[in-house]
Amino acid sequence: MNKLQKSMNSIKASNELKAGTLRYLEERREAEKDGERTGNKAGNRMGHRMYAPRFALALSCLLLLIGTGGYTFYGRPVTYVSIDVNPSIELGINRLGRVVSANAYNEDGQRILEQVELKNLPYPKAVGLLLDFETAENYLSENSLLVFTVVSENAETVTQKLAGISSPRSASVLTYVSDKECMEEAHQHAMSFGKYRAYQELSEYDGSVTVEDCHGMTMGELQNRIEGCRRHGGNGSQTPPGSGNSGHHGGHGCHHRGGF
Repeated sequence: MNKLQKSMNSIKASNELKAGTLRYLEERREAEKDGERTGNKAGNRMGHRMYAPRFALALSCLLLLIGTGGYTFYGRPVTYVSIDVNPSIELGINRLGRVVSANAYNEDGQRILEQVELKNLPYPKAVGLLLDFETAENYLSENSLLVFTVVSENAETVTQKLAGISSPRSASVLTYVSDKECMEEAHQHAMSFGKYRAYQELSEYDGSVTVEDCHGMTMGELQNRIEGCRRHGGNGSQTPPGSGNSGHHGGHGCHHRGGF
């Protein structure tokens, strides 16, 4: 008996309604798995356009049947992904791997979220859709730097799935792992935790840089500043822990690891 079947046992509703809802959700889950195995992106997107409204309706019915406990289970993020180019967007992901929140931390990010609906999608699809849109809007190009930053108990699994998403126009991609403490600090400064991690790294090299300075920089500009300081030793020739390893940066107040 899988998780969906177990969850249905405690629901007070007709057996016919429960069975129909459960059957539909399981069919959609299997269809998504088949799409991921075949790698048919065009088919996946067409299937999403056809079935997403019906899936959302069935899921809403299920949540109403389950009640407050089920809504809390579905609506609570347990994983967070910060996606930063110039647009800075954070996704909150529940235990089922679905996007349950999407927040922007600058005007470009807000403009995107007003045009792209990401909620309730499996997060790899949501990220792919977001990157396709950013490419179409010229935020992502061959000279861009795309940075994923992950906060999760299952960070390794999440970063592996993100690595499987093709980079539009061969943009440079870095992936880091952070923690909730850093995320909370970042939000106090109205900044995504991905960009805040970059600020912390730069500030170890250049103590004069401020959060306000970094608010107006793209991730590519921040990384160029970091690389420039690294080449010249930074202020006081500081070298952060891990800088001798390719792509790894750490020890900036919050816990970070990455550069995948």
